[in-house]
Amino acid sequence: MRQNSLNRFLVLFVLTGILVLSACYSTRIKEYYKEKDNFVTATGTIIHIAYSKDNTELYLGFSDLTPTFDDICFKIVGDNLSIVQKNNIDEKIKIGDTIEFITAPRYFGDGYVMPMVAVSVNGEELLEFEEGYANFLKWLEAQKQL
Repeated sequence: MRQNSLNRFLVLFVLTGILVLSACYSTRIKEYYKEKDNFVTATGTIIHIAYSKDNTELYLGFSDLTPTFDDICFKIVGDNLSIVQKNNIDEKIKIGDTIEFITAPRYFGDGYVMPMVAVSVNGEELLEFEEGYANFLKWLEAQKQL
């Protein structure tokens, strides 16, 4: 009986620790993105274009990134995806094109993909920063898990 109580306590302790760490991680990400000064303008040559299986995220991979980042993959999500699609991103970009975009360069570990909150192709703005930034913060707040 005593061993069962100890086992339950250990399981509860571990689960509580995981929940606390997860909440801290989520808060840290949200606090980072709330600072507009964390966002930078970048350019890169597209080497990969793919939608998520449910078509809710557009992933772009780059070579020749300026400045350099911890990863080469970025994503467009939420209302920002709808905006760039309405502005014909699928017809206006292809592998080998160089585009300009705005992102925040902090990399939050394996599997994390940095967001794009503004996109320009050949001088044409497909997603403007102020709108893209506000939309991304709204999307981020709606996420239950990061």
